[in-house]
Amino acid sequence: MRHDLPVHPGAPHCPPSADLFEEALGSVLATIDMDEVLQRIGALIRHHYGPTRVAIHRCLADAPGWAETLTADDPLGAGGSGVRFPLEGSLAGAALAAGEPVFAERLGAGAPRWREETLLAPRGYGSVASFPLVVNGRALGALEIAHAPREGVFAGCACHAGQIARLLAIALSNSLMFDEVRRLARLLKRENEVLREETTRGGRRYVAESPAMRAVMDQARRVAATDTTVLIRGETGTGKEGLARAIHEFSPRLAAPFVAVNLGALPETLVESELFGHEKGAFTGAVARQTGKLELADGGTLFLDELGDVPLAVQVKLLRALEERAFTRLGGAEPVRVDVRILAATHRPLEELVAAGSFRADLFYRLAVFPLVLPPLRARLEDIRPLARYFAARLAARMNRRPPRIPEAVFRRLEAHSWPGNVRELANVLERALILSPGDELVLPPFEGPLSPAGTAATGSAESLTFDARMREVLAQALEASGGRIYGPDGAAARLNLPPTTLQAKLRKCGLKRSGRSAARRPPR
Repeated sequence: MRHDLPVHPGAPHCPPSADLFEEALGSVLATIDMDEVLQRIGALIRHHYGPTRVAIHRCLADAPGWAETLTADDPLGAGGSGVRFPLEGSLAGAALAAGEPVFAERLGAGAPRWREETLLAPRGYGSVASFPLVVNGRALGALEIAHAPREGVFAGCACHAGQIARLLAIALSNSLMFDEVRRLARLLKRENEVLREETTRGGRRYVAESPAMRAVMDQARRVAATDTTVLIRGETGTGKEGLARAIHEFSPRLAAPFVAVNLGALPETLVESELFGHEKGAFTGAVARQTGKLELADGGTLFLDELGDVPLAVQVKLLRALEERAFTRLGGAEPVRVDVRILAATHRPLEELVAAGSFRADLFYRLAVFPLVLPPLRARLEDIRPLARYFAARLAARMNRRPPRIPEAVFRRLEAHSWPGNVRELANVLERALILSPGDELVLPPFEGPLSPAGTAATGSAESLTFDARMREVLAQALEASGGRIYGPDGAAARLNLPPTTLQAKLRKCGLKRSGRSAARRPPR
Protein backbone atom coordinates (compact mmCIF):
# COMPACT_ATOMS: atom_id res chain seq x y z
CA MET A 1 0.00 0.00 0.00
CA ARG A 2 1.19 3.52 -0.74
CA HIS A 3 1.99 5.63 2.34
CA ASP A 4 3.01 8.87 0.62
CA LEU A 5 -0.60 10.10 0.71
CA PRO A 6 -2.90 10.95 3.65
CA VAL A 7 -4.52 7.52 3.56
CA HIS A 8 -5.35 5.41 6.59
CA PRO A 9 -5.38 1.63 6.06
CA GLY A 10 -7.34 -0.52 8.41
CA ALA A 11 -10.29 0.41 10.57
CA PRO A 12 -10.11 1.79 14.12
CA HIS A 13 -11.75 -0.40 16.73
CA CYS A 14 -15.27 0.55 17.67
CA PRO A 15 -18.09 -1.32 19.36
CA PRO A 16 -20.51 -2.91 16.91
CA SER A 17 -24.02 -1.54 16.71
CA ALA A 18 -26.49 -4.43 16.97
CA ASP A 19 -29.33 -2.28 15.66
CA LEU A 20 -27.34 -1.14 12.63
CA PHE A 21 -26.16 -4.67 11.84
CA GLU A 22 -29.64 -6.16 12.18
CA GLU A 23 -31.15 -3.44 9.98
CA ALA A 24 -28.45 -4.00 7.35
CA LEU A 25 -28.95 -7.75 7.53
CA GLY A 26 -32.68 -7.32 6.92
CA SER A 27 -32.03 -5.02 3.95
CA VAL A 28 -29.65 -7.49 2.35
CA LEU A 29 -31.86 -10.53 2.88
CA ALA A 30 -34.99 -8.81 1.60
CA THR A 31 -33.97 -8.80 -2.09
CA ILE A 32 -31.27 -9.86 -4.55
CA ASP A 33 -31.70 -6.71 -6.65
CA MET A 34 -28.44 -4.83 -6.04
CA ASP A 35 -29.97 -1.42 -6.85
CA GLU A 36 -32.62 -1.97 -4.20
CA VAL A 37 -30.07 -3.37 -1.73
CA LEU A 38 -27.88 -0.30 -2.19
CA GLN A 39 -30.79 2.13 -1.83
CA ARG A 40 -31.74 0.50 1.47
CA ILE A 41 -28.15 0.39 2.74
CA GLY A 42 -27.57 4.00 1.63
CA ALA A 43 -30.68 5.20 3.46
CA LEU A 44 -29.62 3.20 6.53
CA ILE A 45 -26.08 4.65 6.61
CA ARG A 46 -27.35 8.20 6.08
CA HIS A 47 -29.84 7.71 8.90
CA HIS A 48 -26.98 6.88 11.28
CA TYR A 49 -24.13 9.02 9.90
CA GLY A 50 -25.64 11.86 7.90
CA PRO A 51 -25.22 12.80 4.18
CA THR A 52 -23.36 9.94 2.51
CA ARG A 53 -22.68 8.61 -0.99
CA VAL A 54 -22.66 4.81 -1.25
CA ALA A 55 -21.52 2.93 -4.36
CA ILE A 56 -20.70 -0.66 -5.29
CA HIS A 57 -17.92 -1.37 -7.77
CA ARG A 58 -17.78 -4.81 -9.42
CA CYS A 59 -14.58 -6.42 -10.71
CA LEU A 60 -14.89 -7.33 -14.40
CA ALA A 61 -14.26 -10.99 -15.13
CA ASP A 62 -13.65 -10.28 -18.83
CA ALA A 63 -11.18 -7.45 -18.14
CA PRO A 64 -8.69 -8.21 -15.34
CA GLY A 65 -7.56 -5.05 -13.58
CA TRP A 66 -10.79 -3.20 -14.40
CA ALA A 67 -13.98 -2.56 -12.47
CA GLU A 68 -17.41 -1.13 -13.16
CA THR A 69 -19.62 1.01 -10.94
CA LEU A 70 -22.53 -1.38 -10.61
CA THR A 71 -24.81 1.03 -8.77
CA ALA A 72 -24.54 4.28 -6.82
CA ASP A 73 -26.86 5.92 -4.27
CA ASP A 74 -25.77 9.53 -4.34
CA PRO A 75 -27.64 12.52 -2.81
CA LEU A 76 -25.24 15.08 -4.31
CA GLY A 77 -25.41 13.86 -7.91
CA ALA A 78 -21.95 12.44 -8.54
CA GLY A 79 -23.61 9.44 -10.19
CA GLY A 80 -21.25 7.20 -12.12
CA SER A 81 -23.30 4.00 -12.54
CA GLY A 82 -22.20 1.89 -15.50
CA VAL A 83 -18.76 3.54 -15.76
CA ARG A 84 -15.78 1.22 -16.24
CA PHE A 85 -12.42 2.23 -14.80
CA PRO A 86 -8.95 0.74 -14.18
CA LEU A 87 -8.36 -0.41 -10.63
CA GLU A 88 -4.81 0.92 -10.71
CA GLY A 89 -4.77 4.41 -9.27
CA SER A 90 -8.16 4.00 -7.62
CA LEU A 91 -9.05 3.72 -3.96
CA ALA A 92 -11.04 0.57 -4.75
CA GLY A 93 -7.92 -0.98 -6.30
CA ALA A 94 -5.87 -0.10 -3.23
CA ALA A 95 -8.47 -1.71 -0.92
CA LEU A 96 -8.58 -4.90 -2.99
CA ALA A 97 -4.77 -5.06 -3.14
CA ALA A 98 -4.46 -4.54 0.63
CA GLY A 99 -7.36 -6.83 1.52
CA GLU A 100 -8.63 -4.26 4.03
CA PRO A 101 -10.44 -0.90 4.03
CA VAL A 102 -8.60 2.16 2.77
CA PHE A 103 -9.54 5.72 3.79
CA ALA A 104 -8.72 9.06 2.16
CA GLU A 105 -9.44 12.45 3.70
CA ARG A 106 -9.13 16.13 2.78
CA LEU A 107 -10.34 15.50 -0.77
CA GLY A 108 -9.85 18.46 -3.05
CA ALA A 109 -7.21 20.06 -0.81
CA GLY A 110 -4.52 19.62 -3.44
CA ALA A 111 -3.73 17.72 -6.61
CA PRO A 112 -5.97 14.62 -7.08
CA ARG A 113 -4.42 11.53 -5.51
CA TRP A 114 -7.03 8.95 -6.45
CA ARG A 115 -9.33 8.46 -9.38
CA GLU A 116 -12.36 8.79 -7.09
CA GLU A 117 -11.20 12.22 -5.94
CA THR A 118 -11.76 13.80 -9.36
CA LEU A 119 -15.37 12.61 -9.26
CA LEU A 120 -16.24 13.31 -5.62
CA ALA A 121 -14.41 16.50 -4.63
CA PRO A 122 -16.17 18.79 -7.16
CA ARG A 123 -19.53 17.59 -5.74
CA GLY A 124 -18.61 18.59 -2.18
CA TYR A 125 -17.39 15.30 -0.73
CA GLY A 126 -14.38 15.66 1.58
CA SER A 127 -13.54 12.08 2.58
CA VAL A 128 -14.03 8.62 1.14
CA ALA A 129 -13.52 5.01 2.21
CA SER A 130 -13.31 1.84 0.15
CA PHE A 131 -14.05 -1.62 1.59
CA PRO A 132 -13.08 -4.77 -0.33
CA LEU A 133 -15.93 -7.17 -1.13
CA VAL A 134 -14.50 -10.68 -0.89
CA VAL A 135 -16.30 -14.04 -0.65
CA ASN A 136 -14.37 -17.31 -0.17
CA GLY A 137 -11.15 -15.61 -1.23
CA ARG A 138 -12.68 -14.29 -4.44
CA ALA A 139 -12.47 -10.50 -4.93
CA LEU A 140 -15.84 -9.36 -6.25
CA GLY A 141 -15.46 -5.60 -5.97
CA ALA A 142 -15.53 -2.79 -3.44
CA LEU A 143 -17.99 -0.79 -1.34
CA GLU A 144 -17.35 2.94 -1.49
CA ILE A 145 -18.65 5.39 1.15
CA ALA A 146 -18.08 9.14 0.82
CA HIS A 147 -18.89 11.91 3.32
CA ALA A 148 -19.03 15.67 3.05
CA PRO A 149 -16.74 16.32 6.05
CA ARG A 150 -13.07 16.35 5.13
CA GLU A 151 -11.74 14.27 8.05
CA GLY A 152 -12.58 12.48 11.25
CA VAL A 153 -15.72 10.78 9.95
CA PHE A 154 -14.59 7.19 9.60
CA ALA A 155 -13.24 6.90 13.15
CA GLY A 156 -16.80 6.34 14.30
CA CYS A 157 -18.32 4.29 11.51
CA ALA A 158 -15.55 2.23 9.94
CA CYS A 159 -16.23 -0.85 12.07
CA HIS A 160 -19.95 -0.82 11.31
CA ALA A 161 -19.30 -0.13 7.62
CA GLY A 162 -16.94 -3.10 7.53
CA GLN A 163 -19.70 -5.36 8.83
CA ILE A 164 -22.07 -4.00 6.19
CA ALA A 165 -19.40 -4.57 3.51
CA ARG A 166 -19.22 -8.25 4.49
CA LEU A 167 -22.99 -8.53 4.11
CA LEU A 168 -22.89 -6.75 0.76
CA ALA A 169 -20.16 -9.10 -0.48
CA ILE A 170 -22.51 -12.04 0.14
CA ALA A 171 -25.40 -10.17 -1.51
CA LEU A 172 -23.27 -9.34 -4.54
CA SER A 173 -22.11 -12.94 -4.83
CA ASN A 174 -25.71 -14.17 -4.72
CA SER A 175 -26.79 -11.56 -7.25
CA LEU A 176 -24.01 -12.52 -9.66
CA MET A 177 -24.89 -16.21 -9.34
CA PHE A 178 -28.56 -15.43 -9.96
CA ASP A 179 -27.66 -13.36 -13.04
CA GLU A 180 -25.60 -16.27 -14.34
CA VAL A 181 -28.49 -18.68 -13.82
CA ARG A 182 -30.82 -16.32 -15.72
CA ARG A 183 -28.23 -15.93 -18.50
CA LEU A 184 -27.91 -19.70 -18.85
CA ALA A 185 -31.71 -20.06 -18.85
CA ARG A 186 -32.00 -17.50 -21.67
CA LEU A 187 -29.21 -19.25 -23.53
CA LEU A 188 -30.93 -22.62 -23.21
CA LYS A 189 -34.26 -21.15 -24.33
CA ARG A 190 -32.66 -19.54 -27.39
CA GLU A 191 -30.80 -22.76 -28.24
CA ASN A 192 -34.09 -24.64 -28.15
CA GLU A 193 -35.67 -22.05 -30.43
CA VAL A 194 -32.81 -22.40 -32.90
CA LEU A 195 -33.11 -26.18 -32.83
CA ARG A 196 -36.83 -25.92 -33.56
CA GLU A 197 -36.09 -23.55 -36.45
CA GLU A 198 -33.54 -25.98 -37.85
CA THR A 199 -36.09 -28.77 -37.95
CA THR A 200 -38.25 -26.83 -40.41
CA ARG A 201 -37.46 -27.01 -44.12
CA GLY A 202 -34.35 -25.00 -44.79
CA GLY A 203 -34.26 -23.41 -41.36
CA ARG A 204 -35.43 -19.91 -40.54
CA ARG A 205 -32.78 -17.99 -42.41
CA TYR A 206 -30.65 -20.44 -44.27
CA VAL A 207 -31.38 -23.08 -46.87
CA ALA A 208 -28.50 -25.49 -47.33
CA GLU A 209 -29.48 -28.55 -49.36
CA SER A 210 -26.76 -28.25 -52.00
CA PRO A 211 -23.34 -29.80 -51.29
CA ALA A 212 -21.69 -26.37 -51.59
CA MET A 213 -23.93 -24.78 -48.96
CA ARG A 214 -23.79 -27.81 -46.67
CA ALA A 215 -20.02 -27.48 -46.60
CA VAL A 216 -20.26 -23.75 -45.75
CA MET A 217 -22.79 -24.36 -42.96
CA ASP A 218 -20.66 -27.15 -41.50
CA GLN A 219 -17.72 -24.74 -41.26
CA ALA A 220 -19.98 -22.02 -39.85
CA ARG A 221 -21.21 -24.29 -37.06
CA ARG A 222 -17.66 -25.30 -36.19
CA VAL A 223 -16.33 -21.74 -35.94
CA ALA A 224 -19.48 -20.47 -34.18
CA ALA A 225 -18.52 -22.29 -30.99
CA THR A 226 -15.37 -20.15 -30.73
CA ASP A 227 -14.73 -16.40 -30.53
CA THR A 228 -12.65 -16.48 -33.72
CA THR A 229 -13.07 -13.56 -36.12
CA VAL A 230 -14.77 -14.62 -39.36
CA LEU A 231 -14.52 -12.95 -42.77
CA ILE A 232 -17.47 -13.83 -45.03
CA ARG A 233 -16.91 -13.33 -48.74
CA GLY A 234 -19.25 -13.69 -51.67
CA GLU A 235 -21.09 -11.85 -54.41
CA THR A 236 -23.73 -9.25 -53.66
CA GLY A 237 -27.02 -10.84 -52.63
CA THR A 238 -25.63 -14.22 -51.57
CA GLY A 239 -26.81 -13.76 -47.96
CA LYS A 240 -23.70 -12.73 -46.05
CA GLU A 241 -25.58 -11.03 -43.24
CA GLY A 242 -27.87 -14.05 -42.91
CA LEU A 243 -24.84 -16.31 -42.50
CA ALA A 244 -23.40 -13.93 -39.90
CA ARG A 245 -26.67 -14.09 -37.94
CA ALA A 246 -26.61 -17.89 -38.18
CA ILE A 247 -23.05 -17.97 -36.75
CA HIS A 248 -24.18 -15.70 -33.90
CA GLU A 249 -27.17 -17.94 -33.17
CA PHE A 250 -25.02 -21.09 -33.19
CA SER A 251 -22.58 -19.44 -30.74
CA PRO A 252 -22.55 -19.13 -26.92
CA ARG A 253 -23.30 -15.41 -27.44
CA LEU A 254 -26.75 -15.99 -28.95
CA ALA A 255 -28.53 -14.47 -25.92
CA ALA A 256 -26.49 -11.25 -26.31
CA PRO A 257 -26.92 -8.52 -28.96
CA PHE A 258 -26.24 -9.00 -32.66
CA VAL A 259 -25.41 -5.56 -34.06
CA ALA A 260 -24.99 -5.06 -37.81
CA VAL A 261 -23.54 -1.99 -39.48
CA ASN A 262 -23.36 -1.48 -43.25
CA LEU A 263 -20.16 0.48 -43.71
CA GLY A 264 -20.82 0.99 -47.40
CA ALA A 265 -24.04 2.89 -46.65
CA LEU A 266 -22.35 5.45 -44.36
CA PRO A 267 -20.72 8.72 -45.44
CA GLU A 268 -16.99 8.55 -44.82
CA THR A 269 -17.19 11.32 -42.21
CA LEU A 270 -19.67 9.35 -40.08
CA VAL A 271 -18.02 5.92 -40.05
CA GLU A 272 -15.84 6.61 -36.99
CA SER A 273 -18.72 8.06 -34.97
CA GLU A 274 -21.02 5.18 -35.96
CA LEU A 275 -18.50 2.55 -34.89
CA PHE A 276 -17.01 4.12 -31.76
CA GLY A 277 -19.60 6.70 -30.72
CA HIS A 278 -18.91 10.28 -29.74
CA GLU A 279 -19.07 12.56 -26.74
CA LYS A 280 -21.22 15.66 -26.49
CA GLY A 281 -19.49 18.54 -28.28
CA ALA A 282 -17.06 16.27 -30.14
CA PHE A 283 -18.00 18.05 -33.37
CA THR A 284 -20.58 20.48 -34.67
CA GLY A 285 -23.99 18.96 -34.16
CA ALA A 286 -22.92 16.51 -31.45
CA VAL A 287 -25.51 17.71 -28.92
CA ALA A 288 -25.37 14.56 -26.80
CA ARG A 289 -23.26 11.47 -26.25
CA GLN A 290 -23.87 8.73 -28.82
CA THR A 291 -23.09 5.10 -28.13
CA GLY A 292 -21.23 3.43 -30.99
CA LYS A 293 -21.95 0.05 -32.53
CA LEU A 294 -18.94 -1.55 -30.82
CA GLU A 295 -20.29 -0.56 -27.42
CA LEU A 296 -23.85 -1.58 -28.29
CA ALA A 297 -22.58 -5.05 -29.20
CA ASP A 298 -20.75 -5.52 -25.88
CA GLY A 299 -21.08 -9.16 -24.86
CA GLY A 300 -22.42 -10.13 -28.27
CA THR A 301 -21.49 -9.97 -31.94
CA LEU A 302 -20.69 -7.03 -34.22
CA PHE A 303 -21.21 -7.62 -37.95
CA LEU A 304 -19.22 -5.29 -40.22
CA ASP A 305 -20.81 -5.42 -43.66
CA GLU A 306 -19.07 -3.99 -46.74
CA LEU A 307 -15.72 -4.06 -44.93
CA GLY A 308 -13.85 -2.89 -48.02
CA ASP A 309 -15.45 0.56 -47.71
CA VAL A 310 -13.85 1.44 -44.35
CA PRO A 311 -11.80 4.68 -44.72
CA LEU A 312 -8.08 4.30 -44.12
CA ALA A 313 -8.15 6.75 -41.20
CA VAL A 314 -10.73 4.59 -39.40
CA GLN A 315 -8.93 1.33 -40.19
CA VAL A 316 -6.13 2.24 -37.75
CA LYS A 317 -8.55 2.79 -34.87
CA LEU A 318 -10.54 -0.31 -35.78
CA LEU A 319 -7.39 -2.46 -35.76
CA ARG A 320 -6.41 -1.13 -32.32
CA ALA A 321 -9.92 -1.78 -30.99
CA LEU A 322 -9.82 -5.38 -32.27
CA GLU A 323 -6.44 -6.04 -30.72
CA GLU A 324 -6.99 -4.33 -27.36
CA ARG A 325 -10.76 -4.80 -27.05
CA ALA A 326 -10.85 -1.13 -26.03
CA PHE A 327 -11.35 2.24 -27.74
CA THR A 328 -12.15 5.87 -27.01
CA ARG A 329 -15.27 7.63 -28.21
CA LEU A 330 -14.79 10.48 -30.65
CA GLY A 331 -13.96 13.49 -28.50
CA GLY A 332 -13.51 11.32 -25.40
CA ALA A 333 -10.55 10.51 -23.17
CA GLU A 334 -11.65 7.53 -21.06
CA PRO A 335 -11.07 4.12 -22.66
CA VAL A 336 -14.16 1.98 -23.19
CA ARG A 337 -13.55 -1.75 -22.87
CA VAL A 338 -15.79 -4.19 -24.72
CA ASP A 339 -16.15 -7.93 -25.14
CA VAL A 340 -17.24 -8.30 -28.77
CA ARG A 341 -17.02 -11.06 -31.34
CA ILE A 342 -16.32 -9.62 -34.82
CA LEU A 343 -17.83 -10.97 -38.04
CA ALA A 344 -17.07 -9.10 -41.25
CA ALA A 345 -18.21 -9.40 -44.85
CA THR A 346 -17.30 -8.02 -48.24
CA HIS A 347 -17.86 -8.67 -51.93
CA ARG A 348 -14.73 -6.68 -52.86
CA PRO A 349 -11.31 -8.23 -53.56
CA LEU A 350 -9.48 -7.17 -50.39
CA GLU A 351 -6.15 -8.53 -51.62
CA GLU A 352 -6.30 -6.09 -54.53
CA LEU A 353 -7.26 -3.25 -52.19
CA VAL A 354 -4.26 -4.10 -49.99
CA ALA A 355 -1.97 -4.09 -53.02
CA ALA A 356 -3.41 -0.72 -54.11
CA GLY A 357 -2.82 0.74 -50.65
CA SER A 358 -6.48 1.45 -49.88
CA PHE A 359 -6.81 -1.28 -47.24
CA ARG A 360 -4.33 -2.01 -44.46
CA ALA A 361 -2.63 -5.40 -44.72
CA ASP A 362 -2.46 -5.81 -40.91
CA LEU A 363 -6.22 -5.21 -40.59
CA PHE A 364 -6.91 -7.65 -43.43
CA TYR A 365 -4.92 -10.43 -41.75
CA ARG A 366 -6.46 -9.59 -38.36
CA LEU A 367 -9.97 -10.05 -39.79
CA ALA A 368 -9.36 -12.94 -42.18
CA VAL A 369 -8.62 -15.46 -39.42
CA PHE A 370 -11.37 -17.80 -40.59
CA PRO A 371 -12.62 -17.04 -44.12
CA LEU A 372 -15.96 -18.36 -45.37
CA VAL A 373 -16.88 -18.09 -49.05
CA LEU A 374 -20.55 -18.11 -50.00
CA PRO A 375 -21.17 -19.68 -53.43
CA PRO A 376 -23.40 -17.78 -55.88
CA LEU A 377 -26.92 -19.09 -56.42
CA ARG A 378 -26.04 -20.36 -59.92
CA ALA A 379 -23.56 -22.74 -58.24
CA ARG A 380 -26.15 -24.17 -55.84
CA LEU A 381 -29.12 -25.05 -58.04
CA GLU A 382 -30.32 -27.66 -55.52
CA ASP A 383 -31.25 -24.78 -53.20
CA ILE A 384 -33.52 -22.93 -55.63
CA ARG A 385 -36.66 -25.02 -55.00
CA PRO A 386 -36.49 -24.94 -51.17
CA LEU A 387 -35.60 -21.25 -51.32
CA ALA A 388 -38.59 -20.55 -53.56
CA ARG A 389 -40.92 -22.41 -51.20
CA TYR A 390 -39.45 -20.59 -48.21
CA PHE A 391 -39.79 -17.12 -49.74
CA ALA A 392 -43.30 -17.87 -51.04
CA ALA A 393 -44.45 -18.94 -47.58
CA ARG A 394 -42.80 -16.04 -45.76
CA LEU A 395 -44.01 -13.37 -48.21
CA ALA A 396 -47.53 -14.82 -48.32
CA ALA A 397 -47.71 -14.54 -44.52
CA ARG A 398 -46.76 -10.86 -44.79
CA MET A 399 -49.56 -10.35 -47.34
CA ASN A 400 -52.08 -12.10 -45.10
CA ARG A 401 -52.77 -14.85 -47.63
CA ARG A 402 -52.15 -18.56 -48.05
CA PRO A 403 -48.94 -19.61 -49.84
CA PRO A 404 -49.73 -20.44 -53.48
CA ARG A 405 -48.80 -23.73 -55.09
CA ILE A 406 -45.66 -23.50 -57.23
CA PRO A 407 -46.04 -25.43 -60.51
CA GLU A 408 -43.21 -27.54 -61.90
CA ALA A 409 -42.94 -25.20 -64.92
CA VAL A 410 -42.17 -22.28 -62.58
CA PHE A 411 -39.45 -24.27 -60.82
CA ARG A 412 -37.86 -25.11 -64.18
CA ARG A 413 -37.84 -21.44 -65.20
CA LEU A 414 -36.25 -20.46 -61.89
CA GLU A 415 -33.56 -23.13 -62.25
CA ALA A 416 -32.76 -21.98 -65.79
CA HIS A 417 -32.03 -18.39 -64.72
CA SER A 418 -28.43 -17.32 -64.03
CA TRP A 419 -29.37 -15.14 -61.01
CA PRO A 420 -26.78 -12.35 -61.18
CA GLY A 421 -28.47 -10.84 -58.11
CA ASN A 422 -28.31 -14.20 -56.29
CA VAL A 423 -30.69 -14.97 -53.40
CA ARG A 424 -31.81 -11.34 -53.10
CA GLU A 425 -32.91 -11.32 -56.74
CA LEU A 426 -34.80 -14.60 -56.26
CA ALA A 427 -36.66 -13.14 -53.28
CA ASN A 428 -37.61 -10.06 -55.31
CA VAL A 429 -38.89 -12.17 -58.20
CA LEU A 430 -40.99 -14.29 -55.83
CA GLU A 431 -42.45 -11.17 -54.21
CA ARG A 432 -43.50 -9.79 -57.60
CA ALA A 433 -44.93 -13.18 -58.51
CA LEU A 434 -47.10 -13.29 -55.38
CA ILE A 435 -48.44 -9.80 -56.03
CA LEU A 436 -49.40 -10.68 -59.61
CA SER A 437 -50.68 -14.21 -59.01
CA PRO A 438 -54.50 -13.97 -58.95
CA GLY A 439 -55.24 -17.38 -57.48
CA ASP A 440 -53.84 -20.29 -55.52
CA GLU A 441 -51.17 -21.08 -58.11
CA LEU A 442 -48.01 -19.02 -58.48
CA VAL A 443 -47.65 -17.24 -61.83
CA LEU A 444 -44.11 -16.19 -62.58
CA PRO A 445 -43.78 -12.67 -64.04
CA PRO A 446 -41.24 -11.83 -66.73
CA PHE A 447 -37.80 -10.90 -65.47
CA GLU A 448 -34.57 -10.06 -67.23
CA GLY A 449 -31.88 -12.61 -67.94
CA PRO A 450 -31.81 -16.07 -69.53
CA LEU A 451 -34.91 -18.12 -68.79
CA SER A 452 -33.78 -21.28 -70.50
CA PRO A 453 -30.59 -23.35 -70.70
CA ALA A 454 -30.07 -21.98 -74.20
CA GLY A 455 -29.90 -18.50 -72.75
CA THR A 456 -32.83 -17.12 -74.75
CA ALA A 457 -35.53 -15.10 -73.06
CA ALA A 458 -39.15 -15.97 -73.68
CA THR A 459 -41.04 -13.60 -75.95
CA GLY A 460 -44.64 -12.64 -76.53
CA SER A 461 -46.89 -9.79 -75.57
CA ALA A 462 -47.43 -10.90 -71.98
CA GLU A 463 -43.75 -11.69 -71.42
CA SER A 464 -42.53 -8.39 -72.80
CA LEU A 465 -44.75 -6.28 -70.57
CA THR A 466 -43.10 -4.25 -67.82
CA PHE A 467 -43.89 -5.09 -64.23
CA ASP A 468 -46.18 -2.08 -63.70
CA ALA A 469 -48.02 -2.71 -66.97
CA ARG A 470 -48.49 -6.38 -66.11
CA MET A 471 -49.84 -5.48 -62.65
CA ARG A 472 -52.29 -2.97 -64.18
CA GLU A 473 -53.48 -5.59 -66.66
CA VAL A 474 -54.12 -8.21 -63.96
CA LEU A 475 -55.99 -5.72 -61.76
CA ALA A 476 -58.11 -4.49 -64.67
CA GLN A 477 -59.06 -8.04 -65.62
CA ALA A 478 -60.09 -8.83 -62.04
CA LEU A 479 -62.21 -5.68 -61.83
CA GLU A 480 -63.88 -6.42 -65.13
CA ALA A 481 -64.68 -10.01 -64.14
CA SER A 482 -66.17 -8.86 -60.82
CA GLY A 483 -68.26 -6.07 -62.34
CA GLY A 484 -66.21 -3.47 -60.50
CA ARG A 485 -66.84 -5.00 -57.08
CA ILE A 486 -64.02 -5.32 -54.55
CA TYR A 487 -65.76 -6.98 -51.60
CA GLY A 488 -67.69 -10.20 -51.44
CA PRO A 489 -66.99 -13.77 -52.52
CA ASP A 490 -67.09 -12.76 -56.20
CA GLY A 491 -65.28 -9.45 -55.73
CA ALA A 492 -61.92 -8.58 -57.24
CA ALA A 493 -60.11 -8.96 -53.87
CA ALA A 494 -61.31 -12.56 -53.51
CA ARG A 495 -60.40 -13.32 -57.14
CA LEU A 496 -56.87 -12.03 -56.60
CA ASN A 497 -56.58 -13.61 -53.13
CA LEU A 498 -55.68 -10.20 -51.67
CA PRO A 499 -57.02 -8.22 -48.68
CA PRO A 500 -59.43 -5.53 -49.96
CA THR A 501 -57.34 -2.73 -48.46
CA THR A 502 -54.25 -4.00 -50.31
CA LEU A 503 -56.17 -4.15 -53.56
CA GLN A 504 -57.48 -0.61 -53.11
CA ALA A 505 -53.94 0.68 -52.59
CA LYS A 506 -52.76 -1.06 -55.77
CA LEU A 507 -55.72 0.35 -57.74
CA ARG A 508 -54.81 3.85 -56.66
CA LYS A 509 -51.17 3.27 -57.57
CA CYS A 510 -52.11 2.06 -61.05
CA GLY A 511 -54.70 4.79 -61.58
CA LEU A 512 -57.60 2.35 -61.96
CA LYS A 513 -61.17 3.21 -60.97
CA ARG A 514 -64.04 0.88 -60.25
CA SER A 515 -67.13 1.23 -62.44
CA GLY A 516 -70.35 2.26 -60.70
CA ARG A 517 -70.76 4.09 -57.38
CA SER A 518 -72.70 1.28 -55.79
CA ALA A 519 -69.98 -1.19 -56.67
CA ALA A 520 -67.43 0.90 -54.77
CA ARG A 521 -69.37 0.93 -51.55
CA ARG A 522 -68.08 -1.13 -48.66
CA PRO A 523 -70.59 -3.82 -47.60
CA PRO A 524 -72.34 -3.18 -44.28
CA ARG A 525 -70.82 -4.85 -41.21
